Amino acid sequence: MVTSTPVSSFTLFKCPNTVMQILSLPLRIRPSHLFRPFHSSVAAAKTPDVFANSLRKTLEAHRSANRRLIRKIYPIEDPPGLWRPEIPPESRAGYQPPAEPALPDSEYSPDTPDPASRKRQKKRKSHVDISSHQSLNNQYGEDAIQPAGTGRPAQSPWLRDLELPRANAEITLDAEIRALDQYLTPRAQEQSRIEKLRMEVASLLKAVVPHAPRVIGSHCTGLVLAHSDLDFILPYEDLPRSLERDRRPSPTRPQIQDAHIRLLRQVQRALQHTDTFSDHVKLSDKRNPSLSARHRPTGLLLQFYCGEGIPAITEYLQDYQAEYPALRPLYAVTRTLLEARGLFGSPQASIGPDALAMLIVAFLKMNHGRFPGPNNLGEQFLALLQFYGTQVDLQSVGIAVDPPGLFSADMLPVAFNADEPAHQRGQRSLISAKRTAAAKRNFLVAQRLCIQDPTHYMNDLGRSCTRTSELQSAFAAAHQQLCHSCDEWANDGNIKTPSVLATTLQANFDTLEKVRNQLAYL
Repeated sequence: MVTSTPVSSFTLFKCPNTVMQILSLPLRIRPSHLFRPFHSSVAAAKTPDVFANSLRKTLEAHRSANRRLIRKIYPIEDPPGLWRPEIPPESRAGYQPPAEPALPDSEYSPDTPDPASRKRQKKRKSHVDISSHQSLNNQYGEDAIQPAGTGRPAQSPWLRDLELPRANAEITLDAEIRALDQYLTPRAQEQSRIEKLRMEVASLLKAVVPHAPRVIGSHCTGLVLAHSDLDFILPYEDLPRSLERDRRPSPTRPQIQDAHIRLLRQVQRALQHTDTFSDHVKLSDKRNPSLSARHRPTGLLLQFYCGEGIPAITEYLQDYQAEYPALRPLYAVTRTLLEARGLFGSPQASIGPDALAMLIVAFLKMNHGRFPGPNNLGEQFLALLQFYGTQVDLQSVGIAVDPPGLFSADMLPVAFNADEPAHQRGQRSLISAKRTAAAKRNFLVAQRLCIQDPTHYMNDLGRSCTRTSELQSAFAAAHQQLCHSCDEWANDGNIKTPSVLATTLQANFDTLEKVRNQLAYL
């Protein structure tokens, strides 16, 4: 047993070896009296921040002394002398590797590898799933309308049974837009086949899902085209979000996200065991998970989502279409324009169907009453292309639908107000996300398209579009080409071009015709 022996201060200063021996001892057996402070050190320890007669002053003094603001500063320009190496494309953010064969799902594979190889396989499989999911989308649906060139001639199938007027170019353009919309509308045979497909899917999933899948998307909003995807919602009952509760939890909380993924995986296994879909079924790994399935007989792409019911945006688009009949033909011609340039759909890192519809709705609401009378689709389409092509900077300005308008950091009030309207708080949040991304030099996110969701002011419908500059350039170029075609259409009574619209679209519809033939006759 080791005992502590009193040691005087004289011994400590005169015998350094003794000091080293004492310091080498554990703390619990060191002489405690050697470490007691001197009487003079007690007075020195007293600071002006301690007030013997006031606890409040003491606390305030300590809070003031300890208050610090630590902020990370992102320099706008690189300091002199700093050299940044060139980053190869495969190492940049957003790079998509080429499609590879899908790997077997290790979760359901009977041969389970060791944890290290399973982790590497899972990481590699995530990249493969994204690329294969993108190639699955691009096989027919989004590429049904392709750009002219490289062996594909520019076509104008909407002119087959149309007699164009020979006087006013705007009236001619109006007639062509309506004819294009009529051409892209599903025929009776195609609608009948889609209805049979819906019943077939409901029968296949009857024993898998608790509630029958319901059709959503363009087939409900009235904006369906001949090559539009067939979207389903798998109703999932979320009991904590009952309408009887005053405060309901988030519908995207992790527990519900995991439950949605489990349900989608059950649907995936059920579809993979059929000859109709087999291996053409992919589960996406996104913030809002979805399941994509390619119907082999028709080539139609089916999308499955999970939710409590029909999305609110469906009813909004139905109401907007009833209020603005020009919405559907403008949507059809604008989508055709973008598809012919490879600028439509989230797999193309561009604008999606709902976002494009809301972009047109915002334009129509901001120009309410500007185009009176019939036969004005040509004027509206020209004004739409000019507005989003040259008059607005889509990389820095957000588009609001309800109430309609534009918003940016300069347009919003500087100070936050507790009584601020809900739509303005949402705009402040969306703009703040863009500014934060710009401060972090994440320009891909900072310059993406921003369209405020009228059903949820905090949601950005345009977040999938990171090719905003290309989108705006396409609008500007189309406006210039269309104006040139209108000028050449009638010059002293001599017709220069067979169509006003075809020269601007420069689209090929061969793949679309194949999809329609398979859909109608198989």
